[in-house]
Amino acid sequence: MISLSKNTVSAAAAANTTVGTLTLLDSTGAARTANWSLTPSAAGYFNLAGAVISTLRASIPAGFYPIQVRANATNVDLKEKARFIIQVS
Repeated sequence: MISLSKNTVSAAAAANTTVGTLTLLDSTGAARTANWSLTPSAAGYFNLAGAVISTLRASIPAGFYPIQVRANATNVDLKEKARFIIQVS
């Protein structure tokens, strides 16, 4: 399971403003270290550095933006993907 700590950001936020942090949890609920990727649908609005989703540019128009992330755990056989909605207001 993948969780996102926060999914809202201001439309007036500067570029590189943190939106939220991703966490990969195994079946026991333990957090796992992972390699993360963001699907191209978020291109132009959001960026992923490690497990942190941030704004790619300033002044994103208000609205709801679907994104999909993928995680590959580094020390165990665990792969997950998840969809989230980022609300820009």
